[in-house]
Amino acid sequence: MQDDDWNAATERINAGVQIAQVEPSLIEHMWDVLTRISAERRQHVSIGFDALAFGNPKFARNPEQQVALMARYALLDALIERGILDDYMEDESLRKRVFAAAASLPCDKNDLGEALAQKVLHESPPGVVEKTKREMRQAGCDPNHPKVGDKFIQWMRDGC
Repeated sequence: MQDDDWNAATERINAGVQIAQVEPSLIEHMWDVLTRISAERRQHVSIGFDALAFGNPKFARNPEQQVALMARYALLDALIERGILDDYMEDESLRKRVFAAAASLPCDKNDLGEALAQKVLHESPPGVVEKTKREMRQAGCDPNHPKVGDKFIQWMRDGC
């Protein structure tokens, strides 16, 4: 039953519905846990929700919130990796605003895809990269400067 609920939540996002909001503390907790693990090790280790929930009794327990949390964290992580949020992540008080924005930003699969595009392209064969970049530009997206980065910062500046 849990897998069916998880798949249904994922399918709703794939169908284009807005990604549900989550509590900023959940994003922060996930960031705390995952930043303690080296980037190299994160690529080779699967981290389950039980491990992420450790030490946080309010951690997302239902599939809808789990999927939303994973999607929102992936978006945040992609923006951090690109360096878009460097100035904000260095200051603890500003970092709280980043987590609040990541938890509440109105976003959907297109925003997530745009944020993740550079990472996916980096891991793709050269022929696929050029074709995908060309298609993205034709669709109005710049894989080197995602609009969702500006949208995220504006949302954060406007007070989430």
